[in-house]
Amino acid sequence: MNTMADPMKQSKINAPISGRIVKGIGGFYTVKTEDGQTVTAKPIGIFRHQHLTPTVGDFVEAVKEDEQDQYYAMSAIKPRKNLFVRPPVANVDTAIVTFALRAPKPNLLLIDKMLVACEVRGVAPVLCFTKADLAKPRDFDVIEIYRKTPYPIVVSAGDAPEKIQETVEKLKAFIGSGTAFFSGPSGVGKSTLTNALCGRDIMDTGHLSKKLKRGKHTTRHVELLTLPDGGYLFDTPGFSSLRLDDGIDEAMLREAFAEFPRGACKFADCRHVKEPGCAVREGVEVGRIAPSRYENYLALMDQLASRKL
Repeated sequence: MNTMADPMKQSKINAPISGRIVKGIGGFYTVKTEDGQTVTAKPIGIFRHQHLTPTVGDFVEAVKEDEQDQYYAMSAIKPRKNLFVRPPVANVDTAIVTFALRAPKPNLLLIDKMLVACEVRGVAPVLCFTKADLAKPRDFDVIEIYRKTPYPIVVSAGDAPEKIQETVEKLKAFIGSGTAFFSGPSGVGKSTLTNALCGRDIMDTGHLSKKLKRGKHTTRHVELLTLPDGGYLFDTPGFSSLRLDDGIDEAMLREAFAEFPRGACKFADCRHVKEPGCAVREGVEVGRIAPSRYENYLALMDQLASRKL
């Protein structure tokens, strides 16, 4: 009896597959291959020595050494476009920064932190404001603040199916064939929009706590979803705080406020704090830059100086 393995069959088994991590639970990762199949893979030990942690959204290679193996061995993580720690996702193109106009009231410093986090990672942010049907006239002032920035703004007029669909069609245009995630506090409608984008109930919709005026987290793990009309969406836990990278410096923070004029200050290294001839402070004085954005920039500069970001 010939017990030698068929060379052609063995070669096929040993050929690595390429794909993208769409879910990870308990050290096992679901990888969607280039031909649309899904396999389960475990990372090889060298990742620990390289301080690499596979992350949902990673493009990877995996191999099955033996036909009898139950799992693929994840052998390589391809270079990342970017990486977020919270939520833990990789290779993001678009962030839909979502806040309610009312109930809960939007936190402007948190919005600006999220925008900075996007800028330093090369992610295109889209500002989405929900619950316009519940808002009072003064609640719309926040929209005027961000109209002074280059970021696109989508306003959701309510939870009626036709209103949600209008919002979804606008968001689809920004996502395109890329990869996006929702960011923002709980209770602002991210789950409702995720379900509408996916065309089915993916997430439980949360309810606002009457006492705390904020929602409960309705997602517990990260998963990469394929959208019916193309593109990908991370199903991620909502988060209400954000810690910026320790590696960020003052120069990066200055560049992360997209509406601040570049190269227009008297001094090339202007920090936009007290220096004479500062084009940013002039922009605030004449109304080109929203005062709250500048105040939050100063607050982040102070936090950066004390490494409390």
